[in-house]
Amino acid sequence: MAISLAELPGLVGRELFCSEWVRLDAADEEAFGHATLLREEFLGRSPSGRDPDGERPVSGFLLLSMLVAFHKRELDFGGASGLNYGVDRVRFLSPVRSGRRVRVRATLTDVREKGPGRTRVLTRNVLEAEGADAPAMVADWIAFFVEEGA
Repeated sequence: MAISLAELPGLVGRELFCSEWVRLDAADEEAFGHATLLREEFLGRSPSGRDPDGERPVSGFLLLSMLVAFHKRELDFGGASGLNYGVDRVRFLSPVRSGRRVRVRATLTDVREKGPGRTRVLTRNVLEAEGADAPAMVADWIAFFVEEGA
């Protein structure tokens, strides 16, 4: 969805997108562990990664990191550059098992102009796991956008 930064204040309180389902598997978790140094040669021991019931859960931090990809895929702010400004609140409410599909619903909760061509954007992101009764994660993410030439 293409949106200009000037349009954002009129969209506060609205869902910006509901992404398509994406399957997460053991290879995704392994790649994430490798990228974040959660591997035996760094830790000096095997990284933990099993629930007490023996199933392999997907890392909450992998789920959180996926917000960037979902937002970049679903939203286009024209020539504005986006920067990660922070996260106000993250809750991991239910585990996501390897092999499950997930999607994100992003709602615009606040927009603040921080100067000409500079906008702070807050979204509430609810990550759902297919077939689950409750969200897997809820995260309030802050992004900062700067228009070209600002």
